[in-house]
Amino acid sequence: MPRSIALIASEIFLCALLVSGCAPHKPVADLPLARPATQKISSLAPAPIQSGTVVAPINETLLDQAADSEDFLSALGGQGRVTAECFQLRPGGKGSKRGKASRCEPQSLPFARCRSGIDSCRIGHENGPLTWFTCEKQHGNTSLTPQSGSILILAANSRRKMPTGHVAYVEEVIAQSATVYLLTFTHTNYDRRCSLESNIKATYDSAAQTLDIHGGAWQAWGKGLPVAGFILD
Repeated sequence: MPRSIALIASEIFLCALLVSGCAPHKPVADLPLARPATQKISSLAPAPIQSGTVVAPINETLLDQAADSEDFLSALGGQGRVTAECFQLRPGGKGSKRGKASRCEPQSLPFARCRSGIDSCRIGHENGPLTWFTCEKQHGNTSLTPQSGSILILAANSRRKMPTGHVAYVEEVIAQSATVYLLTFTHTNYDRRCSLESNIKATYDSAAQTLDIHGGAWQAWGKGLPVAGFILD
């Protein structure tokens, strides 16, 4: 009498459980080695965050991609004079009559003039940050309260070899309290190389007249920097 399908299935199942009863074991040496597990690195992993710092290669024009990008320029806001010319850094090099290396342009002060469109108080060749501030103060064009589109003037700082101060263009101001403001600024020549930084955040205390920088090349030591004030547009 033929066996039922259910009986055959149960026998196969029992055979699978009792492997030794169905097929002889292979020696361990004959068994294929297991493949080692591999770790797949996702191609969608976030890229490392890059600094806003840009350093110009020697004898190369910098920020061509930014200068040609309307998105980049429009992202800087409607304040000041946003033109590609302001962001075209021109590295210096030897070639002058005296054999001295020419400086990178625009320096911090010419950049701030170009970015803001403020072209007043020219005394001598480009002045200096504090000379410019003093002249503008005499004309009533300065304040200790920052505004978007104003020029940040850092006071003299011998510890950091800035006897004439430093200049930056204020892109945005957000009041944190009656005396504390969060600034976003752009500047160049901060490292005496052909470099430009944008979208740098800093906290300004108008009561203490100090600035704490939270990003960029000066983040590590840029705390409690003395501020002369702001030149207004």
